[in-house]
Amino acid sequence: MRPGDALSAARQYLRRNPEELSRILRNAIGMRLGVPLGAFRWLAGELADSDKVEDLEIGAVAPGLRMAATFDLMDTRVRAGAVLYIDRIALTGDEMRLELRLEDVSLIPVETKKSQISALLVTRSLDLSRPGDLMQHLPDMPSFIVDAHANRVVIDLMRVPKLAKDPLIRHALGLMTALLTLDGIETEGDHLDLMFKPLPQGFVAAADAIGDHLVAPVLRRARKALPAPLRGGMKRMLSLIAGSDPARSRV
Repeated sequence: MRPGDALSAARQYLRRNPEELSRILRNAIGMRLGVPLGAFRWLAGELADSDKVEDLEIGAVAPGLRMAATFDLMDTRVRAGAVLYIDRIALTGDEMRLELRLEDVSLIPVETKKSQISALLVTRSLDLSRPGDLMQHLPDMPSFIVDAHANRVVIDLMRVPKLAKDPLIRHALGLMTALLTLDGIETEGDHLDLMFKPLPQGFVAAADAIGDHLVAPVLRRARKALPAPLRGGMKRMLSLIAGSDPARSRV
């Protein structure tokens, strides 16, 4: 999936739904961000293998999301569904933590072929009310799942190596979370609404974050781009601005 595809899909969505523009403005005034569930459906359709996943469903069950899909599980075609609630999100420069709760989990065979998994499902020998406990016993549980028990699953996307090693993502999260904090999540109509609170740790912490995650990285890149003879002059200038003179400190 290319970024251009996402931009093109967003433009087409706004043309079909011009009322979204006024909704965006209203939400901005109230420090809210409303994401159309159509965006999640489009993204899931782009990422899912259409030969393996069918009848994808994403809908609102306030304040959660109803999700369902048909796919193969252990050589058995099943229809899986659940209502997902996002109980908490913690975003910092070091973690992207989501605490999820699954309710009304269902797993129904859609074909008459007999198999081990279909036998467990038809006889209701598999307890689907505690998906977290089932997940704990998976042999290859992804490293970004940091906890799973009962009907709760906790994931930390910063455990994904590509995200953890990307300095741009870490700086963006560190800057964003100093300026805004996520105060609540709920579904309304066909939208997932994120509610924000500005400057959660105050002006001083926000200023420090701007320096650490925006100014400092930009200056480092600018210094690397300079020819070698000019780097020493830039370093001396920054030291003077900071209130110290490296030449005097050596005397």
